[in-house]
Amino acid sequence: MSQRGNINAVHTTNGCDPDRLVEHRASTSEQAAKLDAGGFSLLIWNVLKGKRSDWTSDFLRFCSEKDLLIIQEAYLTEEFRDILQKEQYNWDMSIAFEYRNIKAGVLTASKIEPSFVCTLQKKEPLIRIPKTILITMYPLSGRDQFLLVANLHLINYTMSVSQFRAQVRQMQRILSKHPGPLIVTGDFNTWSDKRMAVIDDAAGHLNLKAVTFKDNNRSLVLGHHVDHIYYRGLEPFETISTAVTTSDHNPLQIKFRLPAR
Repeated sequence: MSQRGNINAVHTTNGCDPDRLVEHRASTSEQAAKLDAGGFSLLIWNVLKGKRSDWTSDFLRFCSEKDLLIIQEAYLTEEFRDILQKEQYNWDMSIAFEYRNIKAGVLTASKIEPSFVCTLQKKEPLIRIPKTILITMYPLSGRDQFLLVANLHLINYTMSVSQFRAQVRQMQRILSKHPGPLIVTGDFNTWSDKRMAVIDDAAGHLNLKAVTFKDNNRSLVLGHHVDHIYYRGLEPFETISTAVTTSDHNPLQIKFRLPAR
């Protein structure tokens, strides 16, 4: 089920049909608004449900002039809805849970409407709350190509990597159907070497590269970075990771462009 408004949708269904991805690439109108292939910007941030003081001011500062917002632990309060509307974002959200009538999960917002949206869920084995993945697709200007974006919040509370690997492979099956530019990013919960090895394996199969940061302020858990940006068929040309106190994760900012022909 989804609740679709003029510029937003809340998704509660589980499962992505690879055939739909192919169909939507073929059926997208030539007149549809497109991302600028010459350069587009993203904010990636686990916002801890916006619980900490001054979160709103930081969010407004970081989302300024961003084409895409890739948010984990979004908490869909009226205040957050109002911010997204005021900043003129379309948004889609994959729900992990609802508390006191407020939905929480991963949220992807964009200045243009996506041409394809689907969501994947997998329950945490111990706490039974789903972790979610939201996949969106956008046409790119001047090229007969589409950008596919996967917004991840991966399983956390397990000692074994079996459920973690299952969630990654579930996503990998969908992403492997897309031949074009690809961004896979979010909170990977890669707090161990074994978890990181699962991601490295998936990145290899999907021909993804990892973004590196000159000044690396990405958040650490047990000595491992947990927030990542992987990409394919694109050139990153600005990367920023900023230390903040308004979440337990530090936001990442990046600009990509399509390589010159």
